[in-house]
Amino acid sequence: MQVEIQEVGPCKKLLKIEVPPEKVSEELDKTYQQLNENVVVPGFRRGHVPRWLMESRFGKQVNDDAKDALVTGSFDEAIKEKELKPIGTPKFDDDIAFEPGKPLAFGVTIEVRPEFEIDNYTALELKKPSVQPTKTEIEKRIELIRRRYAKLEQVAEGSPKPQDVVLCNITLREGDTVYREIPSHQFIVADHVLVGLTLDETTALVTSAKVGESVEKTIKLPEQYPDEPKRGAEMTLALKLEGIRRPILPKLTEEWAKEIGFDSVEEVHKEVETTLTHEKEREAQLRMEEQLADQVLKKVDFQLPEDVVTSMAERALIRRSLSLRQQGIAPEEIERQLETLKAESRSSVEKEAKLYFILEKIADKERLFVTEDEVNARVEAIAANYGRSPDQMYRELEQGGRLSELRSSLREEKVKAFLIEKADVKETKRSSSKKAEDKDAATE
Repeated sequence: MQVEIQEVGPCKKLLKIEVPPEKVSEELDKTYQQLNENVVVPGFRRGHVPRWLMESRFGKQVNDDAKDALVTGSFDEAIKEKELKPIGTPKFDDDIAFEPGKPLAFGVTIEVRPEFEIDNYTALELKKPSVQPTKTEIEKRIELIRRRYAKLEQVAEGSPKPQDVVLCNITLREGDTVYREIPSHQFIVADHVLVGLTLDETTALVTSAKVGESVEKTIKLPEQYPDEPKRGAEMTLALKLEGIRRPILPKLTEEWAKEIGFDSVEEVHKEVETTLTHEKEREAQLRMEEQLADQVLKKVDFQLPEDVVTSMAERALIRRSLSLRQQGIAPEEIERQLETLKAESRSSVEKEAKLYFILEKIADKERLFVTEDEVNARVEAIAANYGRSPDQMYRELEQGGRLSELRSSLREEKVKAFLIEKADVKETKRSSSKKAEDKDAATE
């Protein structure tokens, strides 16, 4: 077998393969022999049908089967012989001529992993953000907990505050015509966006109203508005404030701490501090991973063809889906985030694709691999978040073609952990302003 390789683009090769006539004849003989052992022809015992009769009846089918077998087999042999690592789906010539007794020649275009070398990646200089929560951050988190236990008190007059719950009657008018009415609409002022407004504009409008009074604002319906003919239409949004309920936060006392399951106020502080520290550790890990990605990307430069970038973008979606599932994110939120990821710019997708190949190269050089025990442990973690058995989740991932991406993702995590372990990590100190905040919070 003869194999000629031509470079036809970045990471793209054209293989011209020629199978000698004797190999063609050998494959044909084998195919006819297999057919003879299975075909039933009246008047002949199985296995004793004359070759000329099979050629006249089944010649085209046998030729097609032999050609397919030769093309597939010789392509696999060529890949192994030339030590190529194709990615994606190979593209064979559309019309491959096949004639018994003659060589079989065809071309196939493949995309291969980019060829590059990378060194000096074990001493990256990384900055790790401080993971120590400030007193101000702790107090703000405790306030959020207190808000969850707040009691709502009716406010008879005046204007609402951003954290108040309001009851409004809302009308949309197009000119003098009422387009839509929304009676008894209830929401938290600073957590709700009215149609055609931003969050800040909504807050400003609602807090300008007084109980029993109406306020108006001219708006444009957004381009994503469900009623397509009205998208971009100018309307008047009229809001009548019917009522205000103001959250009254419980005092931070020993009694309240015990009511919510803690032994003391001090324990509340410690629990919040621990939670914030864990959150900051995860955030610091992400920031360091971003830094190492930027640094290793600067160490090598190679081009990727459009097909490879597109293929890697699809893999990125699968891996993002797996990451979100591991966190127990609801399916509808996963779909929303994946839609956002699809809309990312080509440069961002290409960066992620290049990073994937660089980390794979480092994994190969450092002999970093993922064991089946590690895969099973991650599947169990994902299954636990969705209340399913590990076997169910394993089958679901396998059927969805996500299991290989899970292994790849785990290997990438190992490489990043390896690079951070070998890096020169300097933890950034808290700014003087943050220390001042803590001091002020301590003296209040």
